[in-house]
Amino acid sequence: MIKFLFNKKKSSKLSLDFETFLNTKLGIKPLNEDLYLEAITHSSYKNIQNQSFDNERLEFLGDAFISLIVAKYLFKLYPKKQEGYLTQLRAKIVSRDHLNKLGSSIGLEEFILYQKSANSYKSLVGNAFEALYGAIFLDLGFERAQISFEKFILIPHLDIDKIILENRDYKSELLIFFQKKEIKISFQTLKDEECNDGLQFMCNIIANGKKIGLGKGSSKKIAEQSASKNALSEI
Repeated sequence: MIKFLFNKKKSSKLSLDFETFLNTKLGIKPLNEDLYLEAITHSSYKNIQNQSFDNERLEFLGDAFISLIVAKYLFKLYPKKQEGYLTQLRAKIVSRDHLNKLGSSIGLEEFILYQKSANSYKSLVGNAFEALYGAIFLDLGFERAQISFEKFILIPHLDIDKIILENRDYKSELLIFFQKKEIKISFQTLKDEECNDGLQFMCNIIANGKKIGLGKGSSKKIAEQSASKNALSEI
């Protein structure tokens, strides 16, 4: 089953709904409509329609543009933070999962041209989101694209505090805490054979022969982070 744009108007390659979306959600009025049509065209749609374009090239350009804008934004926002911190935070913001969330938050998926099938396109929205800003950059220039991204995406939709909280490295924090006290700790992480709810690993953290934290997760890393978080909350 194929998803089409609707409410087509004369003399335009874009639907009224999509043009309204661009104007209200991104503050954009297209000049070169071909770029925006290309930005929302997934390769699965291209293949069955025998078209000569899809959004992969614009995705490449948009990825570089978004990374630069986010880097500039963080550079201004955190004047005292070092390169390592800024690099890690930028990586979390421009990750595929987070771009999927940003694209979904503005309702982009409704306008993507793709073939629905048994296959799941995990990065469908995030890729189209990148491609769309690649199109805006080419169509209206760097400054206009930057204003759109900051005003309509970063300011209303970016929750940096939540990103930092969700991506804290509890294990490293715990190790540093005990290293300062010159106390060795160990992580005993094993498969939980009796677990049937998807949490397949269990981790016990041992310090001075005592259990100081217990955690579960679908992987060793998640279980150790969970146990470390619990241990830190008790310290």
